[in-house]
Amino acid sequence: MTGTKRTFRERLLEHSSSLADVPALVSPSASIRYGALAGEAHALAHSLRSLGIGPEATVALTARGEVDHVLATLALLELGASQVALASRDPPALRERIARRIGATTVLADRQDDAVAGLRWVDLRTALAASRASPSGDDAWPAGATAPALHLTGSGTTGEPKIIAFAERDLALQAERQTDFRGQRVLRPAHVEYNNAKRMRLYTLWQGGTCVLADGTPESLHAQCARHRVTWLELSPMHCKDLLAACPTEGRLPSTTSLRVGGARVPVALRRAIMAEASADLHVSYGTTETSLIAIAGPAMHDERETVGPRVPGVDVEVVRGDCTPAPADEVGEIRIRASGMARAYLGDANATAQHFRDGWFMPGDLASLTRDGLVCLHGRRDDMMIMNSINIFSAEIERVLESHPAVAAAAALPIASEVHGQIPVAAVELRRGASCTAGELVRFAREALGVRAPRRIEVLATLPRNAQGKIVRRELAGAFRERR
Repeated sequence: MTGTKRTFRERLLEHSSSLADVPALVSPSASIRYGALAGEAHALAHSLRSLGIGPEATVALTARGEVDHVLATLALLELGASQVALASRDPPALRERIARRIGATTVLADRQDDAVAGLRWVDLRTALAASRASPSGDDAWPAGATAPALHLTGSGTTGEPKIIAFAERDLALQAERQTDFRGQRVLRPAHVEYNNAKRMRLYTLWQGGTCVLADGTPESLHAQCARHRVTWLELSPMHCKDLLAACPTEGRLPSTTSLRVGGARVPVALRRAIMAEASADLHVSYGTTETSLIAIAGPAMHDERETVGPRVPGVDVEVVRGDCTPAPADEVGEIRIRASGMARAYLGDANATAQHFRDGWFMPGDLASLTRDGLVCLHGRRDDMMIMNSINIFSAEIERVLESHPAVAAAAALPIASEVHGQIPVAAVELRRGASCTAGELVRFAREALGVRAPRRIEVLATLPRNAQGKIVRRELAGAFRERR
C-alpha cells in the first residue's frame, strides 16, 4: 500500500495537503475540495459521537443526498462503527431484514419513516447541521482498520442477498489497485447507496480523483459529462440503453470522456453500438462484490468472444475443472479468483461460504475460459449450464445468437427440468424499440445457428426482469416459464 496509509482518514489527510485545491466531491448543488473533505468528515464523526454513535455501533445508513451519504460513510469509517446502506428505494421489509441480519443497533437516516422497529433512530440532518455549525477539533478515535467496517449485499438475483463484511484495511487494499481512477473525474449515475457505486466513490477518493455525483439531476449523461468535464464514465448495461437513446439528438460523448461498462454481461452487439454511436474509448469490466475488479477489456478487444480482458495487476485468476485442476487454454471451466482485501466468508451463511470460498480462492460460480494470450471469456453461470441428453449447453452461447438477431435487444437463456431429457434450454427476449418478431421466428433463427443446442421455447417479453444493478433476475423468468406450461 502507498506509504503506511491504511485508513481513509489517513489517506484524506494526505490529500488535504497534496491535493488541497482538487475537487473531491462534485454534485449539481455542492462541491467539496480535498483541502476541506477530511475536516468535514471529521466534524460529522464528532457530531455522530455526541449523538451516541461510537465504535461499538452497527449502523444502517439511509441518505438520499449523495454528498451527505459519502460524508456519513467516511465519518462512520473514522469512528470505527460498522455500517450497511439500506437503499431508500428498497421495500421496507427487505430493509428491515438486512438490518436484522447484520445486527444493526442504530438507523442513521434523513427521514423518520426510514426507521426500523426496535432500533434507535438518529437524524442525519441534525448531525450534519451540528457538524457545520460547530466544526470539531483534533480529537480522534482508535482506528479499527481490521474490524468489520462496511457490509455489502450481493445482487440477490438468485434469492435472499448474501452479506459480506469488509474491514477498512480490506477496502484500502482494494482501492490501492484502482489506479485507473487516479486524477480522473469519475461519474457513475447509480446512487452511492448501492454497493458498487459506493465502493467506486471510495476508490476514487483513495486515488485522489474527483467523484462526480448525479444526485438526482434531470440532466442527460451527455450534459453531465460536458458540464463537469468527466473523464471516466461508469455505466451498467441498463444505463447504456439510455445513453444510446440520447445519441441521435445529443451526438457522441465528449472526446475526453472514456466509458467503462460492467456489472452484468455486455453483449457484443451492445459494445459495437456504443463504439459506433457514443464513444470509441469503451472498456468492459468484470468484477464481483466479494473481490472487486477482476479484469477489464480495452477498446481493441470487443469481438464475438465477448472477452472481459486480461486480469488486472494484483489479482490471480484461474479456470479450473470440476476436480479443481487447471483447465487448458480455451476450455470452459469454473473461474476462481484470489486477491488481497477480498472477502473470506458470507455473514451467517456457512453453506454458501463453504461453496464459494475454498483454499484461499473465491469461486463466484461463473463459467469461463482463458485464451492463450490470457484474456478472460465468460460463458454464463454454472447454475445456468444445461445438460440435455448428456450435451453441455451454455446459456451465453444461446444469448449471443439471439442477440445477434436485429430485432432482439436482450436475451436470457435458462434450463427447465425434463423427465426425459434432464434439462431443456428455453429463453426469454426483450425486443428493440419498434421492432417486431415472433417467438417462432426466433426459435427457427436460433436452430439454424445452434442446432440441438437451440432453445426449445422462447418467450417474447415487454421487458426482462432486472434488479437495481441491471442484472437479469433469472429466478423470476424460471417461475414465469413454469406458470406458462
